[in-house]
Amino acid sequence: LLAALPLVTRATPAHSQAGSAPVIMPAGSYVIQARDSSKTDSIGMVGYPFTLKGNGDFTIFILADSLPLNGKLVQKDGVATLSDQTCTDGVGVYVVRKERSGYAFDFKSDACTGRNAGWVQLLFVPKKK
Repeated sequence: LLAALPLVTRATPAHSQAGSAPVIMPAGSYVIQARDSSKTDSIGMVGYPFTLKGNGDFTIFILADSLPLNGKLVQKDGVATLSDQTCTDGVGVYVVRKERSGYAFDFKSDACTGRNAGWVQLLFVPKKK
């Protein structure tokens, strides 16, 4: 579950759709959903709050808001580099996508085995105010 969460960015331009500008996930409050809505029951983090700060720091609260998972998501030119407290082996590199009503990540590389399998299943939907 936690192995699916690290992010950091490299300077390789990435475009989510041909001819479109690179996607950047803005700072804010999000709710995690399943990227594939038919798999909602099998994604353990559905419904968890996700907060992304302007400096790239993020927090996911698990276990009824009592256990924070912290990390860093650095974005540039549509590519996100992910790091988090669950993996000290290195960073993951993902392409940021605008998908349905939120943001998702496509796998490029990751130093932590298994993290990418979980991270790419998530959809980060802006929290309604």
